Amino acid sequence: MSLFIKKRNTMRKLLTLFCLAFCCASIISVERVSLEQLQSDWNKYTNQTVEITTPLVVCGSFYDSLVLAPERLFCPEERAIGLADGDSTMYYQLAAHNRETSICVHLRNSYYKVRTGDIVRGLKARVSGERQLVTGKSVRTRHLPQDRLPRPKKGELRVVGANIENYFADLGGYAHKKTTPAQQALKTTKLVAGLQAMHADIIACCEMQVGNKAPEMLLEALNRNGERYAYITLPLEDMDRIGGCFIYNKERVRPYEEPLSAYQDTSSHYYARMYAVGFEEIATGEKLIIGLNHFKSKRAGRGNYDTHLRRMQNKDSLLAMLPQAIARFEDADILLLGDYNCYTQEGPIQAIVRAGYSDMLPLGHAADYSYSFKGEAGYLDRCFANPSMSTQIIRVRPWHVNADWYYQHGAYKMKDKTMHRYADHDPIIVDIKLK
Repeated sequence: MSLFIKKRNTMRKLLTLFCLAFCCASIISVERVSLEQLQSDWNKYTNQTVEITTPLVVCGSFYDSLVLAPERLFCPEERAIGLADGDSTMYYQLAAHNRETSICVHLRNSYYKVRTGDIVRGLKARVSGERQLVTGKSVRTRHLPQDRLPRPKKGELRVVGANIENYFADLGGYAHKKTTPAQQALKTTKLVAGLQAMHADIIACCEMQVGNKAPEMLLEALNRNGERYAYITLPLEDMDRIGGCFIYNKERVRPYEEPLSAYQDTSSHYYARMYAVGFEEIATGEKLIIGLNHFKSKRAGRGNYDTHLRRMQNKDSLLAMLPQAIARFEDADILLLGDYNCYTQEGPIQAIVRAGYSDMLPLGHAADYSYSFKGEAGYLDRCFANPSMSTQIIRVRPWHVNADWYYQHGAYKMKDKTMHRYADHDPIIVDIKLK
């Protein structure tokens, strides 16, 4: 019996030594490389596990993948003339830079929450192909401080442009074919938390279901602790289409006159996506006109030339509407908000600037964004002002409550009840002192 025990113990020791040797070999097999070394010869490292010594920035998180690069990446059309507006050497250079400096890390866990802008150090992963890595472990990141939004100062009016990502009361239709009532309720909870945190007097909302059902459902939740907010939208029948809506603090401002739409044809898909409302500040009697605009969306992964033409048409309709708005509301101060689905250097944005409307976003951070798609950031959401309005704007900035957070289609995919990722676009916060 003792001999058997001795043999068993010996086998255990040998097995332990074998495991240790295997582990050591595995550790030794992990080669430390810089990102530059890795990018210089992908074939050399294919199917090997490497540790990247270069600190990396999370440029985007999309389903089970992370896009990483040495620095934040911006959409080429944010910095260069787009292809639809003419040949652009700089565009191609920026696109090549983004492609060549970024890597995509596929995570084994399908639901992984990480913030864009976080720093990754010592990434260990297996190289599966050019710019493609796979890891079954959680990626450690250094979180940046959360973006805090201070309250507006006394005497200031806060106006917000916010894409709220397909907020529908009716389920099973255009935008919510598979959404459950529980998911809809979670979406409402997150959205209300975000809207309350803005401390806004006026919120111009894109992607609200046309009609009254959706805004009434939202305001029921928003006013649960005391009736304060009201809404105004175009007088249309409830329908399964994306529209817009103004939510306002009725103790601070009041709308006057009927809203003006850029499209008088009710059959138009964009009838409820581009219109203007006049507001009066109750305390001072000062007025302003706010234009809510939601231009034609881009086509992910497909050619965008046809949609670019639609956005140019949207721009033409908007500019034609504005003189009518001045006449109807008898005021000269115009503020334009919304989701224009155009980056800064694209044709529709530049045409609006040439028409005399200042792009107010430079008042914010020098390099900023309101949207991120597949690792590239930029402004799709805008703030324009005519000369008389621009002098009354104190500050303007995006609030990174959405774009920096993990993305799956629909805010309800974020299981928590916080405001983060209530939609896919960041809101644009505008503080004004009317005079």
